[in-house]
Amino acid sequence: MTLFSLSAAADALEDHLDHERKMILSGQIDGLLRASGEKQRLLKRLPSASESDEVIQRLRRKAERNQELLLAAARGIKSAARRVDSLRTSSGSLRTYGRDGATADLTNARGGVNRHA
Repeated sequence: MTLFSLSAAADALEDHLDHERKMILSGQIDGLLRASGEKQRLLKRLPSASESDEVIQRLRRKAERNQELLLAAARGIKSAARRVDSLRTSSGSLRTYGRDGATADLTNARGGVNRHA
């Protein structure tokens, strides 16, 4: 009976983790928040002492995979926020690239017209 309940609980949790992965990859963060309660419920259904370490290891790998995806998404969001913030605070600065590939800030460049003959 324990093996059956482990299998049913593990299968349900594995399906949930796969669905969670799809939500992460598609950017459905609000869906992740709603699904967190279900994941907690499924985790509680797993027996504390299992005869099948292979099943538990597979579930652990999937959970760790999802955690890595969430961390990568968080880094991407933070990077985008920093970029938006830098665009807001740049107040019209203009950066360009020279022939050597180095960046140059043209904000403080002397204005006017070049009148060479």
